Amino acid sequence: MPLPADLQARLNDPSFWRAYFFEDEGIEDEGEDVQDDEESIVVEFPVGGGYALTLDICVGLHMVNLAMRTPDSPETLELGWDDEAHWHPDALRWAELDLIARAAATLDHTLRHPGPVLALAARFVVLDAGDDLDAITPMMDAAFGPPRAPQVGVDPMAPTLDIDFDRPVPAEPWWPKTRDWLHRADGRHNGVAWRHGDDGVWTVEQDEANNADRDLYSLRCPGGSFPFTAWARLVTAAEATLAAASLPMPENSAEQCWIDEERTSAPRGSLIAARFGPSPLRNSRRYLLDLHLPMEGRPNSYAVAVRTDLDRTLREADRGWAESVGSSSTPGRGLTEVWFSIGIVDSLDAGVALIRQVLRRHDTDSAVRLTRNRELIPLD
Repeated sequence: MPLPADLQARLNDPSFWRAYFFEDEGIEDEGEDVQDDEESIVVEFPVGGGYALTLDICVGLHMVNLAMRTPDSPETLELGWDDEAHWHPDALRWAELDLIARAAATLDHTLRHPGPVLALAARFVVLDAGDDLDAITPMMDAAFGPPRAPQVGVDPMAPTLDIDFDRPVPAEPWWPKTRDWLHRADGRHNGVAWRHGDDGVWTVEQDEANNADRDLYSLRCPGGSFPFTAWARLVTAAEATLAAASLPMPENSAEQCWIDEERTSAPRGSLIAARFGPSPLRNSRRYLLDLHLPMEGRPNSYAVAVRTDLDRTLREADRGWAESVGSSSTPGRGLTEVWFSIGIVDSLDAGVALIRQVLRRHDTDSAVRLTRNRELIPLD
């Protein structure tokens, strides 16, 4: 089944990907048809035997639903969903999505792998310590493709003035990156583990004692409402497709690797890892911090200035981001505290050092608190 035309037309549009990954908050509509973005796009990736993985995408409402289709029912079975309210995106093992993408590409040679299946559905993967980034990184890099060329224009997320003082400078459009995807999907450092039961069923669990930066939200935990039996049949159907169908002709080195693996019965991912070498993301990780900023005696604009400076400083250093997540107020006293969520990439110490610099620039109250998993981080 080919990709829907309205989806195919958007796959090269940076604004689509920015919205798809919920990175477009704060961007004002510039006359585009908002109704179009609130309509859903349904895409199916058949794997054989009447089974298919389905995505129901509504970028305007920040909702993506993952389901599966079976040959014996017109209704789909829910696997997970991602939104900004009560998300449950942790539905798939990497090996399963890779298998599905291979089977789909075998049935439809116009559906390249790595390509849309990974780029769109990998948001529903959760990784554990058994996953090999040497085999995963090249596939995700190829699925997303290179960043788009810089364009002269205004970044919709950047503050602007009414008067332009100079010629516009080309800016790199927002584009999904493998590192950002990894930090969403990565459960390796936070107690997430896939378990293969005696009954052959794969479930996912989290050891809360080892979780500091990423909670698990899944229907696939033991006893969950995930359609375990139907899913096992889908996986079996995908394996049967790969065993019987003709493989596509490769168009790039990543495709060549997985096709060679299928032709030679090499373990999946082994040739990818061997030919591409060590992943630069092997040791990459994300730390989540909370900042509580006292506001008594300060105007509301103070919190905006601090948050903006934090976010800009961390992003310019390629060290993370900051966003507002809440506030508290008291009758008669007004706004008393604002809370920020801060993501630090790779080096916690380097990120905290940047946070300290920003807080000093804004002469923050001594009662400001920075924590990770409720543990206080010194700001002296």
